[in-house]
Amino acid sequence: MVNKPSPRQTDVLARRGLSEEVANQLCSRIRRERLAPDAVLGTEAELASQYGVSRTVIREAIGQLRGLGLVKSRQGRGLCVANTDVIDTMSKTLVPLLGDMTTWSDLCHMRFILEVGSLPLAVERATPEQIGRMRELAQEMLRVIKDPNRPSKEAEERIAELELEFHELVFDAAGSEFASRFHSVLFEYFHESYGTGPFSTPAALKDMEDHVKLTKAMEKRDICEAHRIIVDHIRNILC
Repeated sequence: MVNKPSPRQTDVLARRGLSEEVANQLCSRIRRERLAPDAVLGTEAELASQYGVSRTVIREAIGQLRGLGLVKSRQGRGLCVANTDVIDTMSKTLVPLLGDMTTWSDLCHMRFILEVGSLPLAVERATPEQIGRMRELAQEMLRVIKDPNRPSKEAEERIAELELEFHELVFDAAGSEFASRFHSVLFEYFHESYGTGPFSTPAALKDMEDHVKLTKAMEKRDICEAHRIIVDHIRNILC
């Protein structure tokens, strides 16, 4: 027999649903009015009156938004828009979703799209210094994976560091800092899942050779060849 919630429990659940709705409306307002950081949203009393809810509901709604880093309270001003680090917020909200196979598949596709989509601009805009550094990283990755005396765990960690810097250089060359930082978040999740993630496998010699080939294609400004290499390099993450 399933126990029915008590009137108090029912009230709490209803209030939580209402506070979530108010939080969504506040988000919509920030977006719709394009409110900049430090813009004032109002005091608890003002917001409670505006949305026709209790101050308890407003506090719960504010707590949800503060937890995401979207709002902050200022002495004497009430609730204000926070100066949010979007990538930091996104990395936190992704955490509880990574165990879901469907969500993981979506993230795999997102990483694929980010890398393939940024490549043409990277090939056109990469500086000689950036290409030179990519060449150094690619050669170091080859040395690490070929070193029979290096423990596998140590090699995996070192390759991850080198590969992350390599792909960040691609995004930097393309001129997208936002995409570079978001890719870093995704890459961290992929690295942590090596050997256990549903669509991830440890680095292989062929993967390291791909970095060398990609660097040569970028040096020649050959977009078609670079595109072919990167698609082949990261196709394995797609399901």
